[in-house]
Amino acid sequence: MKSRARPHLWTIVLAGGDGVRLRPLTRALHGEDYPKQFAFIQGDRSLLQATVTRALRWSSPEHIVVVVAEEREALARAQLATFGPIQIVPQPSNRGTGPGLLLPLSRVLAFDPAAHVVVLPSDHYVRDEKPFERSVREAVDHSMVEITLVGAIPDRAETQYGWIIRSGGQAAGGDRVDCFCEKPPATVAEDLMRDGGLWNTFVMAGTIQRFWALACQHLPLQAARFGAYLDSVGTPEESLALQTAYAHMPAADFSRDVLERAPELRVVPLRACGWSDWGTPERVLESLRDQEEYAPLSERLALALAS
Repeated sequence: MKSRARPHLWTIVLAGGDGVRLRPLTRALHGEDYPKQFAFIQGDRSLLQATVTRALRWSSPEHIVVVVAEEREALARAQLATFGPIQIVPQPSNRGTGPGLLLPLSRVLAFDPAAHVVVLPSDHYVRDEKPFERSVREAVDHSMVEITLVGAIPDRAETQYGWIIRSGGQAAGGDRVDCFCEKPPATVAEDLMRDGGLWNTFVMAGTIQRFWALACQHLPLQAARFGAYLDSVGTPEESLALQTAYAHMPAADFSRDVLERAPELRVVPLRACGWSDWGTPERVLESLRDQEEYAPLSERLALALAS
């Protein structure tokens, strides 16, 4: 579904991961170790197709950039062939979410220096798209100066998610982020939930200039390599320049190395929409077990996990 696309609003879809923890599920469904973003877990759409459909609610097809592993480029193009002129960018190797995000950011910067960017992971489940869209648009509205995250309101003291701690007191542009806590022990998670902590969805919005400035500040080596690459975007030298950029590219984690060091971040709470990070088979079962149409799938997955 496409609705109310803004002329400079881009979406980056992160689909370059290996999905190791979900392999028991994808193996049960497909008979092989399919990366989860390409698996058909829910209905007739893969997680990648569902994510791109989600992005089309606010970005036009030519303003959607999907980053995938180089060896999965053909599969991604086959799954997205009917979605219009979406940009599919293969990364030569997985060097973490730092380079994994800087690669599509550099392409957006090359095409549209005035861009505003939404970042979406490709392994999320959303039961109700409308409140999710409203939360993303709210984050976009609040991120004209600083990057704004979308944080899920917790319903349990989850120890396998990262948490966002707010500084207290609401600001006009969303709550200020005080700090992050990654996969806390149970007692800490209970305190975070009681004190208004949010789950970090890694959904965020900001101007391309702000994203790039933070990258240059906190990942200067990687940003310099991608800076050289972006000068070649759209030219015959682009492929060689990308391979050169990735040669001996240091790995980096965007959350740990950039967001946790950023001086000013904001966060908006995610409206109730049935969101889940489908990082494990158990989370998939949790999302689907109460939906009657997916009862056979839930039973099949439960048997696969028990075997």
